[in-house]
Amino acid sequence: MENSDINALESMDYAIRYNNYILKKILKNLNEGNILDFGAGFGTFSKLLILNGREVTALEVDSEAISKLKKENINNISSLDNKSESYENIISLHVLEHIDDDEEILRLLFKKIKPSGKLILYLPASMLAWSYIDVWVNHRRRYMKKDLKLKVENAGFQILNIEYVDFTGWIGVLLMKILKYKPNLDESKIKFYDKFIFNPFKFLDLIFNRIIGKNIFLVAEKKNK
Repeated sequence: MENSDINALESMDYAIRYNNYILKKILKNLNEGNILDFGAGFGTFSKLLILNGREVTALEVDSEAISKLKKENINNISSLDNKSESYENIISLHVLEHIDDDEEILRLLFKKIKPSGKLILYLPASMLAWSYIDVWVNHRRRYMKKDLKLKVENAGFQILNIEYVDFTGWIGVLLMKILKYKPNLDESKIKFYDKFIFNPFKFLDLIFNRIIGKNIFLVAEKKNK
């Protein structure tokens, strides 16, 4: 794993209010039963879900991330080769944008979800906001709702909800792009954003969640045939 990826993963733990905001959205949409955290990283959301009484398996391929998951005693796997195993829920947060063939992964996830199971994705939005940060953390793309919806439906899922999240963050990314500002993701900056920018202005998502935001939150279901 490259240093930029490590910094991005570590910074997630500092955004306490932001993480709790996303966690509430996830918990609201999950089925009962087991959860696969696909591309769990250092286990930020796996840990939060476990603290909320959920059964979680973290899938991760990076050796450093696997080591951290083991230290946290989080059940983890490195592939989906076990054909007999399936899940009531699969979540994948900030993962597909790093993968060249995201549609192949969506088809694989469809096979691993039980009938009526839920897929929850959280991904960066809008190529208009493509900036230095995307290059730094090795993104392949950012998503628009229309394109993501088509990919998820082509994999076999039915969309239940798709919305933009973090309008304030989207404005911030655009400003940094225009000003050619290249921030690092250190602890102090993440905590400042979390407390003084995201938290007081998160209500703006109620106005702009159908228009634009820094990320997309998608909920889909594997319908019974």
